[in-house]
Amino acid sequence: MNKRDLKKFEKLLLAERDRLTGSIKNIEDASRYESGRDNSGDLSSYAESGTDNFELETALNIASGESHWLNDVSEALARIQSGTFGTCEGCEKEIPRKRLEAFPSAKYCVPCKEEIEKQNAY
Repeated sequence: MNKRDLKKFEKLLLAERDRLTGSIKNIEDASRYESGRDNSGDLSSYAESGTDNFELETALNIASGESHWLNDVSEALARIQSGTFGTCEGCEKEIPRKRLEAFPSAKYCVPCKEEIEKQNAY
């Protein structure tokens, strides 16, 4: 992979890192606000509290998924710096450009990723 391509992927990954960081921060801020609200009182406030708790749990699950994605993006940026970006960690062959364009933080080529997912299914 040439330097121009690496710069392109680095730019995509940096933008994705910024987006994910902002999204996680927004979820954390909203969850702090929701957890600080006082919902004591009548029966309707208990129902509202249950709904709020469900929404908070959903938001935290999303943040957890985005944290994992952020970690993948950070690892991809580190691979750019180390010169291993675009090389499959399974078979050590070059990851096709189209895969990297669709999924810039890819560690594996499609056949290796499918094999990993098949093994994890059992």
